Amino acid sequence: TRRMILDQLCRDLESLGRDAKIGHVGTILDHHFGSSAPDPRVVSGLLSKLGQSKRPIHFANLLASLQHHNLERNVYHASSAITSCRKCCNWGTALHILVDMASARVELNTITYNAAVSACEKGGQWEQ
Repeated sequence: TRRMILDQLCRDLESLGRDAKIGHVGTILDHHFGSSAPDPRVVSGLLSKLGQSKRPIHFANLLASLQHHNLERNVYHASSAITSCRKCCNWGTALHILVDMASARVELNTITYNAAVSACEKGGQWEQ
């Protein structure tokens, strides 16, 4: 089931520790999905679960790994990741993700921008 996949992916990513690199995240994605693209809902759910564990480095690495493997990154992924950054008070990663997704021509929406503003506000960087 999707829940079991999410739980295992989250455990595998958390086992990488705080210094996880994009290549390590890619290896885990390859292990779980092989050559098939992961269901975008699984990726969004994973970003949300990672937010609960307060490991913001994994948000950016997961999205970068998706890009590196030519897998879809969409507005839901951006919003999930940025919202998770807000929960972790990690405004810098939230802005990095926002800029990266916009540069990749992912069409962002009001929810995404509001999440980024909220992350900056919560981190005391409302002027950013």
